[in-house]
Amino acid sequence: MTIRHLRHPLALLFAGSLGTTLLHPIPARADDAPRCTYVEVGDMPLKYAGQSLVPAVDGVIDGAPAVMLVDTGAFETSLTMNAVLKRDLALHMTGRIVQGVGGSSRLYYARTGEFAIGPVKSPRKQTNLLVIGETSFTPAFDALVGAPFLLQADMEFDLHAKRMKFFRPQNCNSDSPLNYWKEPTVAVPFVVSRSTSPNPHFTVLVNGKELDAMIDTGAHASFLTLRGAKQLGIDVKSADVTRLRDSGGIGSERASNWSAPVKSVQIGGEIINDVKLGIVDVQSEMNTELFLGQDFLRTHRVLFAMSQRKVYIAYLGGEIFTRGAGLEPWIVQEADGGNADAQYALAYMLNTGRGAPRDPQQAQSWLEKAAAAGQPNATLALGRQRMQANRFGEAIPLLRAALDQLPAERLGALWLFDARVHEGQSELAKTELAATLKKQRNDDWPQPIAEFYLGKLDAKGLLETAAKDRQSAHARTCMANGYMREWHMARGENAQAEALMAILKADCAPARPAASAPVPAAAP
Repeated sequence: MTIRHLRHPLALLFAGSLGTTLLHPIPARADDAPRCTYVEVGDMPLKYAGQSLVPAVDGVIDGAPAVMLVDTGAFETSLTMNAVLKRDLALHMTGRIVQGVGGSSRLYYARTGEFAIGPVKSPRKQTNLLVIGETSFTPAFDALVGAPFLLQADMEFDLHAKRMKFFRPQNCNSDSPLNYWKEPTVAVPFVVSRSTSPNPHFTVLVNGKELDAMIDTGAHASFLTLRGAKQLGIDVKSADVTRLRDSGGIGSERASNWSAPVKSVQIGGEIINDVKLGIVDVQSEMNTELFLGQDFLRTHRVLFAMSQRKVYIAYLGGEIFTRGAGLEPWIVQEADGGNADAQYALAYMLNTGRGAPRDPQQAQSWLEKAAAAGQPNATLALGRQRMQANRFGEAIPLLRAALDQLPAERLGALWLFDARVHEGQSELAKTELAATLKKQRNDDWPQPIAEFYLGKLDAKGLLETAAKDRQSAHARTCMANGYMREWHMARGENAQAEALMAILKADCAPARPAASAPVPAAAP
């Protein structure tokens, strides 16, 4: 990868602190002429949070601490189902849907009490917030802080320094340079978009062809949509394109994912040569063709200059489009520094060999550290491990503790059911799972497995339901057979369990259900 800049901005003077005039970008023409100044009106620290290490801020929802994903790609500030279920908030239908990488999701709304994003508190005693109904994984964060909140003012996003700042220009025009950075900086104008989100779109050149682009702070890695890749003439079936594991997000489906070589990406005056970009077959309609995500943002400082309808971008150094090709130093630094979410992410990478050489012993060490620090995904994984070792009595408190923090988690609820049945707690298992289903209000997969566990659906009905979705029929059938096998094992019905195991070995890879991996997968 090579990078070069076509132009360099004038150096600007940093001259202030929070709430005061920071910049004097343009000298006054006369002693009494107004001067363009840039006033900092807010400053929030960022942290890496959740099983996918997303940039987040601390907040408050209904009086309880909350972790909030900073997501310029989100159309609105909204709650996750996990946040709603943890706080036992009442859900109300909106009749609307939202689209994401994993397809569409129903939108609910919930009424909360105290609500704050960092130091910014809602002036109302009660706030109605949208709730995203379906995601392809159970997010550990409680809310998404969307573009309408983030881009009310000019916003500087510096993931490298783990800070974002907000500014208001005074007496500035569209030609006034607003950045105060020492690094070479490019300014790219916004373009008109059909999107109702304030997140700006701009034009980039990829392999010399114009594509519509946006900066998405919620995207784990930068990617082309399949539509954008086709515009570049990239065939995902060609030998130089690598198939990657599927992506997820809003919506209950997983999206096919590839990595392809790209000769050049030009963003204003910055040209990035000889890189690999992800390609995602998003399961919804999106006009954007290139999303610049967190890999890009760790190597660039960005200013969303909403007042000028420009985005300023400065390259800070490092590999830009990494696509998780290796264990990056920042992850190890976060883990060593005591970030339990990073410790869990590191355990996952070392256990699976995705992004780092496989090292099960080190993976287990990091997993136990994360669980000891209260990381819910790690606690869930440890509980699953105890189940696989037939240590069901030890598994139950771990699974219960994890599900108390991740009440929207659906597979973990099935694991807890089986563990309780193994321990002779069948009635408690049924009561607990029935209460979970009622609370989650979700009629999508894998709820039919839970209905089978509760006797509301027989084996034939479960397999018929699994086969209805053409795209996911094989994977769902394998999962259904795997969980039916575990159900029979918990009840001591070994003949039925062995028969299902034979089916799994013949028709499914791996033979055991995918959900039984020692460390559950984090979403990309």
